[in-house]
Amino acid sequence: MMDTDILEMLEDIGRSSVARLSPAVLVSGDTASERRVEILRVIRGTVLPRRLEFTAANGDCLAIEVNSSRVTDVFQVRSGPIPDFNTEAREDLVGKLAQLVSDISGAPTPMELVSLKPDTALEADDVGITLSEIESACEQIELPSEPIVSVVQETEEALATEQSEEDIVEQAESLAQNFFDGVHRFSTGRVLMESADGDALRFEGQCAPDGTMHPDQKLLTRFAADLAGWDNDTETELDHPQLIVMRPSGGKGAGLAVVHDGEKTAVALHEARKLGAVVNLWSSLLETGK
Repeated sequence: MMDTDILEMLEDIGRSSVARLSPAVLVSGDTASERRVEILRVIRGTVLPRRLEFTAANGDCLAIEVNSSRVTDVFQVRSGPIPDFNTEAREDLVGKLAQLVSDISGAPTPMELVSLKPDTALEADDVGITLSEIESACEQIELPSEPIVSVVQETEEALATEQSEEDIVEQAESLAQNFFDGVHRFSTGRVLMESADGDALRFEGQCAPDGTMHPDQKLLTRFAADLAGWDNDTETELDHPQLIVMRPSGGKGAGLAVVHDGEKTAVALHEARKLGAVVNLWSSLLETGK
């Protein structure tokens, strides 16, 4: 290859390259089975010590430590207890890791992957669980088939069983209030405010007037304006109510959960590891219609 050819190739790369604004990459796969294969492929390709975080669209996360294509620790799971590599038998760990990988594979998409530097140096005896062991165990776990969505014409009987529009609006208007009330069990601070102008309605915990994280009215007004801008940008794709979650890189520290129903907005501070509890509360409120 001539020098001019190399220069032209580099120029083409420079023109076509796009800067990535986030360290996260999408996990490919249209089905749970395909996503599980992709997750196992990522583990296989991880040679240096890394913390891999697979995060689903609803906030569910599987965070594992991988070295030399072996899983050496688990930091966060979609649900249930975290496996203990120090006390549990190897065969139990293999089965649990296969189930965790399968569970996150079936979580809502899009799914993102972030590869981070481990928080601590690996110990010499951290041999971990091999990929082949996990793959063999995964073969014994059947994944649910993808849901089939059909569009059917509404009948009079179906219409009679639906909620009225007034009931739906009432449910949405009360959801932020009920989230504010329910999140007290695991939040460190919370705020309830009007969505239109950010007018504060209630402060609790560290967000109380005498707390360390108390927001002033100017900040709440600016936050309400940002949410209004978000509504304008997404009005064709998203409807109310909405759950917005923010978590620190690395999975440690304080997280922020925002429930925005169009009338009121509830904001809750919580430990990042409590994200699963936030999503569970949100899901339960939607299911019960509270």
